[in-house]
Amino acid sequence: MHKICIRPEQDRSTALFTLAAELSAAILARMVGGHIQVAVQWQKASGGDWAAYAEEISRGEKD
Repeated sequence: MHKICIRPEQDRSTALFTLAAELSAAILARMVGGHIQVAVQWQKASGGDWAAYAEEISRGEKD
């Protein structure tokens, strides 16, 4: 796929980001078979929850 300039990782991230904006974290996690905390992070990021992100950064919880 990379030989023909298709980047599945980027497309997957875009799809997850879009879904996270429209679905609850619980449904997203169940739908993709992921952990609920990861789905919550996707949901916060897609919803523009930058206040929570800034709080996590200030506590050193993000890389």
